[in-house]
Amino acid sequence: MKRIDTAWLLSATALLLLALSSPASAQLEKLKNTTPEERAKAQTAMMKTKLELTPEQTAKVAAINEKYAQKMEPVLKGDDRPLMQMRKVKQITDAKEGELKQVLSPEQFDKYLASKEEMREKVMEKMQEKHAGGE
Repeated sequence: MKRIDTAWLLSATALLLLALSSPASAQLEKLKNTTPEERAKAQTAMMKTKLELTPEQTAKVAAINEKYAQKMEPVLKGDDRPLMQMRKVKQITDAKEGELKQVLSPEQFDKYLASKEEMREKVMEKMQEKHAGGE
């Protein structure tokens, strides 16, 4: 049953990406024009503020963000199809979250996940607005 749910989710996401490909590629282009160091630094600054990280946590989170920004670089710069990109991003993100979970308190990790979901929803809304405006 889980395999069917996963396949359905991936298919639905791929269709959504295809439907919104123009705005999605614009977002990807913005990321392509930043360095891994810039992305890691921005993520760390945001997490430090939102999660109220201690100095020790900030140093560990910065190292994790840098490590995974470097791993994400070939995905962002590559020319894989959207579904393959999504799979790679998910693998990298899952590994990163596993490491963050070891550094953050349970409350901070929950807050991180909630913030991540909120950002995802905002990006989707903006993409939908741009797509609707382009029709």
